[in-house]
Amino acid sequence: MSKKIRALIADDELPARKKMTRLLEKFEQVELVHAAENGIEALDMIRELKPDVVFLDIEMPGMNGLEVVENIDTKKMPAIVFATAYNEHAIRAFELNACDYLLKPFNEDRLRTTLDKLSNGQLPGLDRDKIASLKRADIVEEIKIPFANKVPVPTRDRYKLVDFQDIACIEVEDRSVRLYTGDTSYLLNHTLDTFEKKLPQDMFFRVNRSAIIGLGHVREIVIWFGNRFKIILDNDHEVISSREKSKILKQVLKF
Repeated sequence: MSKKIRALIADDELPARKKMTRLLEKFEQVELVHAAENGIEALDMIRELKPDVVFLDIEMPGMNGLEVVENIDTKKMPAIVFATAYNEHAIRAFELNACDYLLKPFNEDRLRTTLDKLSNGQLPGLDRDKIASLKRADIVEEIKIPFANKVPVPTRDRYKLVDFQDIACIEVEDRSVRLYTGDTSYLLNHTLDTFEKKLPQDMFFRVNRSAIIGLGHVREIVIWFGNRFKIILDNDHEVISSREKSKILKQVLKF
């Protein structure tokens, strides 16, 4: 029996994820390893599960499809298939860069063509040069989304979009992270490294291996033991900065 193709889906729309799951289940040679709800989750799962192919939506909150690919280690790059509803002009940009794509709405036959290419080694690889070329093309204007400054927080039946400016702190909690706002916190299945890369450096600062703070939410900085600081945020949450980060923090806050 030949080795199965390990596939990962990334799409922020539940109906689209369900449809792709249903279609992939029709192919015995495919094993679906995960269905991600947004770009940040997709990147985490790609790094953890190392799928053979990723069916990647373009327009997703928090991190779009091109940004996901930009952050994948090139030595561990899976085959990338973009799923998009863009017009023909935009699709030409993908064709010129030899990326495979599924134009929504697509059917089982179109998906079979992609899987056949993958099985026969005909699905071209994708590198950062191609991504840069795509972003320089006119498609870049089409993939800009109004949620670039928000973090999508999944709830039972919807997403809550948290503005960057409302984030007071993000801390590691077990194998997840907890995001704190002024009066609420959310447990998210992501890594702190992912948030550090995504969040703007002029608004956030990683104070130790386990916490990132929103600089606009710092209320007090208390001199602490071992040349460190205790940072008190405006929601009364407290974190201790490492010695190394305390030195940098003094420069960042200019005191």
